Amino acid sequence: MNGSSDETYLEPVVIPGFIYKIWKERLRENYNLEISNDILEILIKTYYVRSTWKWQRAYKGIVNLLVEKGYSVKDSKLIAKRIIKIFDGSVQR
Repeated sequence: MNGSSDETYLEPVVIPGFIYKIWKERLRENYNLEISNDILEILIKTYYVRSTWKWQRAYKGIVNLLVEKGYSVKDSKLIAKRIIKIFDGSVQR
């Protein structure tokens, strides 16, 4: 196996730069929510990937990023859960 376990399950996703600006503005207007670019990148790539475990991986990735930024594990899990719930629910497919 050459790559990480994430590469095994995820197909490559290329997202144009303007999509990040659109989502950031949409979340700010609709939910008064400011999300850092690294977390937003995880959410957007997760949304456009076709996988059954995508939101679970996004949750873990966001928790890890928040822990690296100095949040406690408990707080990181709560924040990640709320962000994913808002982001996933805000999308109309």
